[in-house]
Amino acid sequence: MAQIDISSKLGLEKSTIKLGDGKIYEVDTSADNYLLVQEKIKNQEFSIATMYEMIEMLMGEEALKEIKSMKLTIKGLKAVVTALSAIVSEESYEEMEKRFQ
Repeated sequence: MAQIDISSKLGLEKSTIKLGDGKIYEVDTSADNYLLVQEKIKNQEFSIATMYEMIEMLMGEEALKEIKSMKLTIKGLKAVVTALSAIVSEESYEEMEKRFQ
């Protein structure tokens, strides 16, 4: 019987986002978590609170606290959410940025 190795196609490597010097965070890109994020925000207006919820679900509570402490502008916060969306969707930042415009 033939054996097919798809281990490199499963996306099991860790996904990270870099927000500055020494500020690299792991992103939970699991399908289950992505479904939870979609369900949680699907009927919500795209607000700062929604962006914070998304960040917490994908990066964790500690990362959210650190991001809040950075005092980002709305534009900066949108950049973080755009990057997270790109990572989870396995698309480039530029492709995701076009979707959000």
